Amino acid sequence: MNERWKVKSKPASLEARFEFDNFNNLRSFLDDLAEQADQLEHHPNISFGREHVSVIIYSQADELQEVDYSLAKGMDEAYQRFSNNS
Repeated sequence: MNERWKVKSKPASLEARFEFDNFNNLRSFLDDLAEQADQLEHHPNISFGREHVSVIIYSQADELQEVDYSLAKGMDEAYQRFSNNS
């Protein structure tokens, strides 16, 4: 998991912000993120602007679970594919 992720304990969550050079890459990242979330049946809170995406993954338990880390890892991999900032 990339160092951009902030781990919170109350409530158990992971938070990150992803920066993009253009909206097309950002949109591709969001599309990929949606597919991953559907596959894992675990949907994060997302907010975005023209050049950034902010994500909060809230755990479905009192502590972070493997599914939380899997989703974060998948987002890091998608960011590598769709960003010129990697």
